[in-house]
Amino acid sequence: MSEFTEPILERKLIDLRDSQKEIQSLSQYCVLHRLHCKAVVKVWYKYKNIKTTAVKRELTAMYLANDVVQNSKKRGPEYAKEFGMVMRKVFEHLADMDFDDKTIMSLVRLIGIWQERQIFDKKILHEISKIWDQKHKNSGAAKLTGQESESPKKRRESSGSGTERRKSSEIAEIEELLDVPLQTSDSNELDVETLTLSPRQGGSPGSGDPPEPEELIQALQDLENSASSDAIVREKIAKLPPEVSEVARIETLQSVPEAKVLHGQVEEASTLLDDYNLRLQEELKDRKKVGSMISEFLSAQRDLLAQAEERLELYLDKLDKIHGVKDELKSHIAALPDIPVLPASTGLAPLPSAGDLFTH
Repeated sequence: MSEFTEPILERKLIDLRDSQKEIQSLSQYCVLHRLHCKAVVKVWYKYKNIKTTAVKRELTAMYLANDVVQNSKKRGPEYAKEFGMVMRKVFEHLADMDFDDKTIMSLVRLIGIWQERQIFDKKILHEISKIWDQKHKNSGAAKLTGQESESPKKRRESSGSGTERRKSSEIAEIEELLDVPLQTSDSNELDVETLTLSPRQGGSPGSGDPPEPEELIQALQDLENSASSDAIVREKIAKLPPEVSEVARIETLQSVPEAKVLHGQVEEASTLLDDYNLRLQEELKDRKKVGSMISEFLSAQRDLLAQAEERLELYLDKLDKIHGVKDELKSHIAALPDIPVLPASTGLAPLPSAGDLFTH
């Protein structure tokens, strides 16, 4: 994955095509750079509100936001909060645009999934649902309600040929992204429990924000190809002739050709050493950066460990209380009278059998 900058993300959004593979790829890029979630949402929101943005790309942008939010839930709530803050304005903007009925119904389905999985705050979901319901009614798209649950495969089969069929196939493929997270929706409660274990608050490298494990691993792997590990160049430097570094050798020169040969060797050695020194300087900077990343990562892990220990202590306390209630319940059950022996202990006559009932 490439580094994050706003211009890079802008270019990726502009180049984004409405295909499942590209949406998922850009979504992974955004999730990886979760510490820049504020900047990601800002660039995404700016891209959506550009007047030159094609209407057909609006739905692709919404699917991208959906994929980013749902796939980042296990790492933290940052994206859900940031996207939630702009969603009302986003749908107000979308409500002013002229969509075909199929796109309107796709957004209706998207909102329905957000409500079902509680992706955003209930207040935000209520507001955007109200805005889009009004758009839905005004558009006359209700006639497509019966087609809302139609599978992408059936839509592909019922579509025309050529360009129309290809376009329908692409739309169906993208809409399948909405169904993917359903397989893990049963673990939502567990995800909510793990959200608080997140020391990251956003920012930029070097500002004290811990790197993602993938970023740290990549940085360490990059150091394996650093200048100090370049055995080939080091061997070339070791094999340089001694005369290129000894000034006294100049006095032993007897002719111009010998001087020219030595001059060429010195120039070659100088170029080699200059390049290698520049690489070593860059390596030094990279190692300092990696050292800082490791320090921030360890600090974050200590923070996470402290939070986990606090949570463990909390749940152990809850477990002790449950065991206490369990013991009290066992004691109470043991103290209850034995129902089956009540008639014998009280001297009451036993109940008549079925045979006795028919003989009298």
